[in-house]
Amino acid sequence: EKFYERLNKIHAHFLKHREQIWNGANCITLNRASSSDDDYRKSNVLHLYLFGYELPDTVLLLTKDGKCTVLGTKKKCEFLEQAMGKEPKGGSVNKLELLVKSKADNNANNFETLLKLARGESNGEAVKIGLIKKEFKTDPKDGVVMGWEKKIEEADSNLEVVDCTHGLSMVMAVKEKYELDLIKKSSVLSNKVLKHSFIKDIEDVIENNKTTTHEAIAEQINDVIEDPSKINLKVPQDLVQSCYFPIIQSGGDYDFKVSATSNSENVKFDIITVMLGSRYSNYCSNIGRTLLIDPPKQVQQMYDTLLGVHDAALKAMVPGKPLKAVYAAAVKYLTDEGKDNLVSSLPKSLGFSVGLDFRDGNLLLNSKSTVPIKAGMVFNLAVSFSGLTLSGSARASANDESAVKNLSQYGLVIADMIAVTDKNADIMTKFGRDRGDISYSMLDESGDDDEESDEDDADRKLAKKIAKQEADEPSGGRKSSRLAANAASGAVDVEGVAERERKQIELMARKNEERLRELARSSRKKGGDEKSKKGEEIEAYKSTKTLPDNVLPNQVKVDMANQCVILPICGNPVPFHISTIKNVVLPDPDNAAYLRINFYTGGMAVGKDCPENTAKLVQKYAPYATFIREMTFRSLDSHSLTTAFRQISELRKRARMKEIEEKEEA
Repeated sequence: EKFYERLNKIHAHFLKHREQIWNGANCITLNRASSSDDDYRKSNVLHLYLFGYELPDTVLLLTKDGKCTVLGTKKKCEFLEQAMGKEPKGGSVNKLELLVKSKADNNANNFETLLKLARGESNGEAVKIGLIKKEFKTDPKDGVVMGWEKKIEEADSNLEVVDCTHGLSMVMAVKEKYELDLIKKSSVLSNKVLKHSFIKDIEDVIENNKTTTHEAIAEQINDVIEDPSKINLKVPQDLVQSCYFPIIQSGGDYDFKVSATSNSENVKFDIITVMLGSRYSNYCSNIGRTLLIDPPKQVQQMYDTLLGVHDAALKAMVPGKPLKAVYAAAVKYLTDEGKDNLVSSLPKSLGFSVGLDFRDGNLLLNSKSTVPIKAGMVFNLAVSFSGLTLSGSARASANDESAVKNLSQYGLVIADMIAVTDKNADIMTKFGRDRGDISYSMLDESGDDDEESDEDDADRKLAKKIAKQEADEPSGGRKSSRLAANAASGAVDVEGVAERERKQIELMARKNEERLRELARSSRKKGGDEKSKKGEEIEAYKSTKTLPDNVLPNQVKVDMANQCVILPICGNPVPFHISTIKNVVLPDPDNAAYLRINFYTGGMAVGKDCPENTAKLVQKYAPYATFIREMTFRSLDSHSLTTAFRQISELRKRARMKEIEEKEEA
């Protein structure tokens, strides 16, 4: 069924665009050579597209009148017999005929039959045979394909060979839903390998100041792609493989072509780029990212510019526009930003069509291609700057221990899988590309305040300061009292306690750094006004005097008017706004009733039901504030806690509905 569906698609396109795209061919012969080391040869890709398998040393001839003739070995013909006589009604392909390879006459009769079919009813007029010209006469083995191609070449001058590669590319460029699902799975695989293998490994190298080579890390990534169970992915191993050997680069030597290689030099902690691709059920995907370690302001601004180029190109990827519009949008963005000098740093192409073929050279996102973008097409959008010069002032501003100080030139890259839909373009590789997602700091940041971006708010700076102080000069509360008390108990015990203390301090510093990184990612998100970026402080009561008059010392009280729950703590009424409450639980009563209230806290996922403003406040205070996670109340009077439970549940429901309405009205 798939065979005829796709064969009809090729034939219908051939009939409709024969003169322009198929170079006026009268028929097309699709030859698969006897052997090939290149998985992405057009004939290999075409066989996977039509048959689901590669059928080496096989000829397929498709004529204008809809007759499909296949010449191959007996075993291959037996494989194709299941499709005989099952030509679908309404399709332009109306007959399938099989010719079995003959050793007796070295296929002389078979070649004559094919030649007669190719000429059709030409009546001596010139006939054009369309084939994959790049592969014509490249088969090293004297078999069916070589014999047929010799027959074509030795025919009279009325027989002309033309290239049909562009036509095949156009047909296979628009993906079916089944294909889009496989490409999405492939993209998810690439994304997860980047996130759970490369990022995890490189962070370990950075944090522990390890020495390793680009080639070694690339080898680890390749092993994970070939065996995803290493990162706990339940994917059949026989369905996946690497598109190419991963490309890891740093230290000023950058090449963003997919033909580049990972060298044996040690990884430098400056600007690290990664490009990797995976195949799932033969469908390809690719992702590329740049990691910035202690980047000077110049590098930060340049990366933000590259993000702008990426977004501009993405917005241009809509149905109806030509492929060159994507490149034009990138150039226009740089021109509008007054950065014309960076146009020369762009690659000649900003990407390519992806599918069974990793890189289709006929569908490039360059400045010349007039091929229209269509819904269902999938591209790898790869924007990059190469050969950028790092100024002397930028190097001077770097810490003396930073590897950035040794950089003279650098490059940046962002590559994503993009699926074109009816209205816009959808990014299939979801790993973060904002500067906060890919920036790392290894060094003491004191005296680097001028390097902080203007968008960083005061709370973030305070958080960083507190985290730094804890790492450099731990507060007295972190020191063990047992260490002082047992100072005379022996050197071994003292060293053991000191070691534990050191690990505790390192753990705290690491946790703070993780929280700060999350905060940085949020603060650099683009779009929205200042009010939408910062959470509004919650104020239910201006002072204790405005609390309700009828609050008893040990009572759980719900103030529906002010959207507050007043809880007794050490006999004192303490108000909690309803938006801070995650959920409320009323376990089955025993001898007494219990009411448990859980709150939104830092250091853990707040969940999708968390009010937007509360999520922002939790993120704001997470690095340095202490949170109450839960409170449990016990009462012999089950009625009072049951009433409180119902009122809190109702108040949460109302608050949730109000927030939804406000979002819909916005």
